[in-house]
Amino acid sequence: MKSFELKPTEENLLSTYKNDQIGRNTDIHAFVDILNSLEDSCSIALDGAWGSGKTFFVKQVKMVLESCSPIKSKSEYRDEVKTVWKNYHSGKEPEFQAQLCVYYDAWENDNDGDPILSLVYSILQQVDEKTPFPKDNKIFEKVAALADCITGKSTTAVLESMKSDSVLDDLRKSKSIHSTIVEFLDHLLEERADRLVVIIDELDRCKPNYAVQLLEKIKHYFDNERITFVFAVNLQELQHTISNYYGNAFDSCRYLDRFFDLRISLPPANMYRYYQSINFQSDYYMVDVVCKKIIELFHFSLREISRYLKAIRIAEYELTHSDGRFSFSDPEGLATQFCTLYMVPLLIALEISDVTSYNQLISGHNPEKLIELLECMDSKYKGHFSELLSRNEIYNTAPESEQQGKEIVTIKEKAVAVYKAIFVKDYTSYDYRCFVGNCEFNAETKTFLLRLVSLLSKYSKYE
Repeated sequence: MKSFELKPTEENLLSTYKNDQIGRNTDIHAFVDILNSLEDSCSIALDGAWGSGKTFFVKQVKMVLESCSPIKSKSEYRDEVKTVWKNYHSGKEPEFQAQLCVYYDAWENDNDGDPILSLVYSILQQVDEKTPFPKDNKIFEKVAALADCITGKSTTAVLESMKSDSVLDDLRKSKSIHSTIVEFLDHLLEERADRLVVIIDELDRCKPNYAVQLLEKIKHYFDNERITFVFAVNLQELQHTISNYYGNAFDSCRYLDRFFDLRISLPPANMYRYYQSINFQSDYYMVDVVCKKIIELFHFSLREISRYLKAIRIAEYELTHSDGRFSFSDPEGLATQFCTLYMVPLLIALEISDVTSYNQLISGHNPEKLIELLECMDSKYKGHFSELLSRNEIYNTAPESEQQGKEIVTIKEKAVAVYKAIFVKDYTSYDYRCFVGNCEFNAETKTFLLRLVSLLSKYSKYE
């Protein structure tokens, strides 16, 4: 079953960067330029909606930083990334600060007892993976053992497996956690780099107490002029998280201002490039035109788009892309065709984005989403609604010269008529069909439609 989702695997990160598949290379380079310009401590909030591609973006930033850094490390794609960078900068060699870059998934670690110890372990593990420390290193003599027994997922597991180990004792033994962390970071940077970039992802998905602890402790313990923190977050959701912790009356927006020196909004992806990358750029099939309009209308994120197109492909690809295999020329067929082109894409979109509106629509209580879709279709496609017109009817959007002697109707009126024919009308053996223009709807129309949307109809394809 084909997936349209761009998961942040090394292969996808590299190929998407090399081909600029979602049009974000200039944004990546601008962000990297910011990181390279910093000379003091800085905390950056990279703001974006869930599913907008924040994780993919920051992992590509990390890939570029590591590949173009003067610090030599294990990297199979270093030369390829540098080539892309140079192509965007008139062939000039990258002049980067010597920066270590660490990625930390806060959500993945929010079962850990202490967020700071969890973060320290992640830094130790990732730095050691790139360039292993000598085993006799005074501070990192236990790094190899740590790397063997932790995955960055659970500090609790580390504590259990290291009851006789001295590393945690070393971290707690000095005057305070603060001074120990300072010593650890100073030693790390003296040995390995000029600066450290720590990317914190998924903080807005964490349990409120963990999110607050992590923010507060980072601010307290990691106040170092050579460290940059990048928080990839949905700030709106993070504000909700903070409010859940401190109470709804708490000013979570101003609270977060304490932690972020810069707020940067993730620019939208280039949809034309994205559609090209998944072979969805053609307007040859009307259903694809409708799906693109729905994606625009519902402001779908990249993640939602991938889920949406996958569901559409399963539901009705055979019906909508068969190039004449199915005949829709008779009145009942015209109604079926209307459902496959407009109703199925709309209902699947509502299932993803607004279940309440979906239930209202199919229960016959609210036609507004259908009206909105049909009214916002580009005028060059509105001729496709001609099958909803009776012989003497014409739309009010037609040229005045064509309206003479015709009964003028609106697209809204026809949308409501179709909606009632599918979801409202009670059919009987004596009143078993309903015509809207040339389209014949009946009791089976709704059943057929909902089976398509369920992804379990005889037309569903899972290949």
